[in-house]
Amino acid sequence: MIAGVFSNSRFLRFCCIGGLGFVIDSGITYLLVLMGMDSLAARVPAILVALTVCHRFHHGFTFRKDGKAPWSSWCKFVISNGIGSLINYGSYAAILLLFPDTPLIFPLIVGSASAMIANYLLSARFVFR
Repeated sequence: MIAGVFSNSRFLRFCCIGGLGFVIDSGITYLLVLMGMDSLAARVPAILVALTVCHRFHHGFTFRKDGKAPWSSWCKFVISNGIGSLINYGSYAAILLLFPDTPLIFPLIVGSASAMIANYLLSARFVFR
């Protein structure tokens, strides 16, 4: 059953779009921190923007749905990926709180990687089924 969820290179496409989301998330986080925002607070808008962009690309590329990505699908995507976002943010915050001098890229990578499987499974089973 799990093997079918990861078939047809859909997981690879998901990871490619996730890479785009990581670049967006990291870029916005770094920009907001450079502008003076707290590194924990900067993640909130960065994650929301990355989720929105990823939803559009997952709709047409990863899960090969036709037409414009519907609003209801975006809402389901944000809700379901909210679980992954909590995992992502929690990992990020834990690393920064435990190791405050660590460069931001490390907790960003750990947070994103730790959320990837949860986000994929929820997207495949709930949002784009």
